[in-house]
Amino acid sequence: MEIVAIMGSHRNGHHTQKALDYFLNKIEIEHELFVYNVNKIDVKACIACDYCIPHQGECVIEDDMREIYKKMETCDLLIVASPVYFSAFPSKIKALIDRTQMIYNLKDKSVIKKKKILIIGVGGAPHYPRQFQAMDNTLEWYKKTLSCDEVGFVQFSHTDELPALENKKCLEELAEIAEKINTLSAKVN
Repeated sequence: MEIVAIMGSHRNGHHTQKALDYFLNKIEIEHELFVYNVNKIDVKACIACDYCIPHQGECVIEDDMREIYKKMETCDLLIVASPVYFSAFPSKIKALIDRTQMIYNLKDKSVIKKKKILIIGVGGAPHYPRQFQAMDNTLEWYKKTLSCDEVGFVQFSHTDELPALENKKCLEELAEIAEKINTLSAKVN
């Protein structure tokens, strides 16, 4: 199984990364893991030049997205782990998401392997209605573009007071999703 994990927090080693690492440690089946930490990769913002329309599968910008595109197309499980800033994705991961426009513009999407997607949202504020709604809205077309079936959207609220690794409810959700992935993969192999 090929797993691509996008760690979208501007802060390394904090709640988002801890929740992602917790989940990844629950994956027991044999897998190849590619982690893209937004703080360690070079991803420039989409410039809306439309180069990718006549030049199918190509982007004019030369950065780390060239490798990431390939992995997004071929992985079996895509994980998007991100905090929410003012109820939305922070800028670094949003730039990566927006650059998926190149894949969106493909006329022939048969190169995109069907995959599962897990979303991990982390909010420092106490839970409030629609706290993660903007993330969900943003990922609606992203999931379609990348041929994803969602296996879960785990939402950690109030991490300013309740650290991610102390949120038993959310950790149980992640463990249950990992078990599903382990079981699904075992059936395929």
